[in-house]
Amino acid sequence: MKRMDSLKSWFFVFPVIALGAVIVLPALAQPPAKGAPPAAPAPPPELGQLSFFAGDWSCKGKVEASPFGPAHVTQATVHIRRELGGFWYVGQYAETKTAENPHPMSFDFFEGYAAGAKAFIRDGFDAFGSHPHQTAPGWQQGRLVYVGESTGDGPATPARDTFTKKGDAALEHAGELQLNGKWALIDQETCTRVKK
Repeated sequence: MKRMDSLKSWFFVFPVIALGAVIVLPALAQPPAKGAPPAAPAPPPELGQLSFFAGDWSCKGKVEASPFGPAHVTQATVHIRRELGGFWYVGQYAETKTAENPHPMSFDFFEGYAAGAKAFIRDGFDAFGSHPHQTAPGWQQGRLVYVGESTGDGPATPARDTFTKKGDAALEHAGELQLNGKWALIDQETCTRVKK
């Protein structure tokens, strides 16, 4: 009698096991679902405010007399392009060597937007060993003002660079350093766009 009860149990259990196998085995045979790869980060939309600078520029200006040297006129070219996944505007500023300017300035810089700080940032590296790091809130009434510090072989010096739009293809730039507690104009120039 026990044997008969065992057989009856198997007749009941076996179909349940078989049904489970039919449901579970196909799921086990499928490779595990893979999540989509994370999307690449996108440049912040605020960078559009810097698109005005993109292109090639020709600049004429003047360096004021200062503890760094005598006054002299300058001529320079500037090339700015959007690079590194669209996150940075990368620029090169290069003055022309002349008899009046025997040690021309050259300067490479990066401009971008720090979303966490809600500020535009500008870092530069020049041919005299200085490294300015500055921030700006954005264009205000046609002016973009970067303020920060310039470091080199001496103490950090407060630095301010002001860019003023003069139409779609021209701008003025004024560079200042804080000397003896007061802002001093170091250089100024007018730049016109050669090509976008």
